[in-house]
Amino acid sequence: MKPSHALHEDLFALAIGIVTLSFAIVILKQAGVVVGGVAGLALLVSQLSDWGFGALFFAISAPFYLMAWFRMSRAFTIKSLATVGLVSWLTDLMQHTFVIQGLTPLMAGAIGGVLCGVGLLVLFRHHSSAGGFNVLALFCQERFGWRAGYLLMGLDGVILAATAYFFGIQTLLASTLCIVLMNLVLGFNHRPGRYVAQPGLASS
Repeated sequence: MKPSHALHEDLFALAIGIVTLSFAIVILKQAGVVVGGVAGLALLVSQLSDWGFGALFFAISAPFYLMAWFRMSRAFTIKSLATVGLVSWLTDLMQHTFVIQGLTPLMAGAIGGVLCGVGLLVLFRHHSSAGGFNVLALFCQERFGWRAGYLLMGLDGVILAATAYFFGIQTLLASTLCIVLMNLVLGFNHRPGRYVAQPGLASS
């Protein structure tokens, strides 16, 4: 039997996931570390240009909403759209509100990776996501039984290659640590058959 959540449980959990993920991204951005997925791509582009993270994150995630709308549940799509919009807004707000002093890239990668994993885990378990590659990973998990965390780890290899090219070995090591920890949190705690976005999709 699939678990279900009351509306107040969903809202409270989604708020926790959104705040946790936004805080993690702020830590990573201030230390110059890149995370995986669309968030990592948005961080990479924002660090190479004058564009803000929030707008980039929302824009790059947009095409994946079509996939979610037609291939997964409408409720999942709406929740994911709201989540990405709030993370985009809250991240830009937070980075102008506080600054963390003395945070090394490796420490930021470790803390940010775990927090990103926890934030995404909460979102996944309440039928939402942070958009982008997460939508693709959840679809493949539910359709084919592939672990979302491990699939995301493979996709993140492209982000790491670009990070190494533009920012060097130190940033690459910190970003690799971040991505590995994030996806291990997901891989160990979010498995096929648990908390799917559309009941019956995994067995269809």
